[in-house]
Amino acid sequence: MNRNQPRPSRLRITIAVACASLGLMLATPAPASHVGEAVAADQQLVAANDRLLAALVGWQRGPAAQRAAGVAQLTQLAQQRQAQMILLLQQDPTVAAARMLPRSLRVRLPEQAAAFVEQEVRVQGTVVGHVSDDFANGRSRSSFRLHGDTASAPTLEIHFADGFPAERELHGMSGKRAVFEAMRVGDHLLILDRQKVQLEAAGGTTGTGTVVAAGNVVQGNQTTLSILVNFSDKVLTCTAADVESRLFGGSGATVNNNYRESSRGLVSFSGRAVGPYPINFTSTGSCDYSAWANAANAAAKAAGFDPAQYQRVNYVTPGNSTCGWSGLAYMPGKQSWVQACGATGVYSHELGHNLSLHHASTPTAEYGDGSDPMGGARMVDHNGANRTMAGWMPAGSVQDVGSGGSYALASVSTNEAAASPQVLRIVKPDSNEHYYISLRQALNLDASLAAGYLNNLSVHRAGGTLPTRTYLLANVAVGQSFTDTVNGITVSNQGIANGTATVGVVFSGGSCVRSAPTISVSPSSQTAAPGAASAYSVTVTNRNTSYCGSSTFAMSQVVPAGFSGSFAAPNLSIAAGASASTSWSVGSSAQTAAGTYPLDAKATEASFGNSATAHASQIVYVDGTAPTVSISSPANGAVVTGRVSLLATASDESRVAAVEFYVDGVLIGRDTGSPYSAGWNSRKAGSGSHTIMVRALDAAGNKAEKSIVVQVK
Repeated sequence: MNRNQPRPSRLRITIAVACASLGLMLATPAPASHVGEAVAADQQLVAANDRLLAALVGWQRGPAAQRAAGVAQLTQLAQQRQAQMILLLQQDPTVAAARMLPRSLRVRLPEQAAAFVEQEVRVQGTVVGHVSDDFANGRSRSSFRLHGDTASAPTLEIHFADGFPAERELHGMSGKRAVFEAMRVGDHLLILDRQKVQLEAAGGTTGTGTVVAAGNVVQGNQTTLSILVNFSDKVLTCTAADVESRLFGGSGATVNNNYRESSRGLVSFSGRAVGPYPINFTSTGSCDYSAWANAANAAAKAAGFDPAQYQRVNYVTPGNSTCGWSGLAYMPGKQSWVQACGATGVYSHELGHNLSLHHASTPTAEYGDGSDPMGGARMVDHNGANRTMAGWMPAGSVQDVGSGGSYALASVSTNEAAASPQVLRIVKPDSNEHYYISLRQALNLDASLAAGYLNNLSVHRAGGTLPTRTYLLANVAVGQSFTDTVNGITVSNQGIANGTATVGVVFSGGSCVRSAPTISVSPSSQTAAPGAASAYSVTVTNRNTSYCGSSTFAMSQVVPAGFSGSFAAPNLSIAAGASASTSWSVGSSAQTAAGTYPLDAKATEASFGNSATAHASQIVYVDGTAPTVSISSPANGAVVTGRVSLLATASDESRVAAVEFYVDGVLIGRDTGSPYSAGWNSRKAGSGSHTIMVRALDAAGNKAEKSIVVQVK
């Protein structure tokens, strides 16, 4: 299947004409086959790749007098390309990885331009994650950064090239020290191989606050400083006294009471609310919340309140029109921001993120679980899944259920000791998660729960350790059931009396559920000369449940016009949950113009149609740079006799194919491996002067020569 190439734009025609005197033609890129918002960004990046490539070839082949001007042009194009790469990286890191320049091209750029293209790095620091909450529109965005070990180290945003389930893994890394081998693009890191990520043991305290290690109990009094600020054009409607009451009040709908009740006294909040202090920012300027925090910290410290003395620091600001959120927090971490000063639930939600609590969701809504403040920021106590993962449930109150039967379940809403378990936990085998079954009643802050959450069974799904989202799947009324057909698990509400439910659990065996496979290509981008083929490795993972058995996946490709490719194994038989790989050879025609060419590999489950596509690139490049060569022995003008060893050194930005040795124009030897050498019997040459010439050739046929004259005695 070939791609239909669009007509070149006016800009492309201009570049091609400018390069015509050098014998170059710039390729028009094939359109990307994937869908979504990243399509336009991908096409723009491919165009930026090709502009940089054309300029690089012209610079390498141009006269020396013009090379300085060429460096400036290359640097400008590299800067423009970097902006496009970052845009695509933020939208679709998988496709961005496929458009990166291979090292063989990056090393050809002059130093000034190379500073703006991606480079392999090994960096270390602390992973810091934050979550922004747009409750009004039901949207959330997570961002992860690596904070270096020194104050001067840059803060780098982290992306995984293979996407799903990167966010969940990154949340698990938050607060931990890590070492990454990655590609750096500006202030962004793209991790190509998650197996090379090294994490240090969790726990301890970092510059971003107390780290909550997986499996540990979230506990302790959280000393908190809430700093109120006014923008230069907009002021808060709340006072410090009002915010202090919302945060630290000992009873009713306060943050302190919310966590004391949910944790059974293990977590509390105490501290001060101060301000408001004026800061030199506007409500319509950029959403620079870090700068706001720095200004707020300075103002509070000048007033005698040192933020460094508190475990948590909360910043209360007027609304900013460019932010798009009403709350933001590091998770886990020390800092949180609130732009809804009169909404107590927003404080409870954002400070919960600081404690490693993620969102209380439903499968269709980010904040859909109204039975937890980590849902839509409602002032109710936390759900049974969050209480369990945070370590707030007393010993014996969580029962792991592994066999069918009827189980007594006491209400999780009470703070009193219960004779029966208050959470039932069931393993969900297909996703390595758990189900959490609990009963909520109108007690404590749960008296504010909507009726649909009361006096029935709440069925939540969650990963098992913080931070992870909880998903409310069902509220099961008396006489009703929740069934997981994939794993063959049924939970039924057999009745509720005196604050205790009778829960029926049946394990009936799972069923076959088919899902789209996953597919990846390595390497994601390669350079090849026109007419040459490149070898890729394609890996397919069967994501069907184990009850489906093995499946056959047919391999297909989408390549540009003039390209051809083939798979060593066009059909892969893969067991459920397993992976298999095949090689994929792709090459262009000898007439293919220089440029970036998107390639797609697709795996389709035979008879069922489930499919997935992986993206790669082949950058067709006409190498115009000659290798370097020198003769290391004998020396120019040397007097030799008998058998002489001729030694040469050679290097190339890509690869030296061979070094040839000539005496008086006659080839006497050819060596393809360093150190390069040949033997010469000078007796046969006769006495007098003789010319020794060595010629180095690279893979593209470029050559360089060096000659000396010796005297044979």
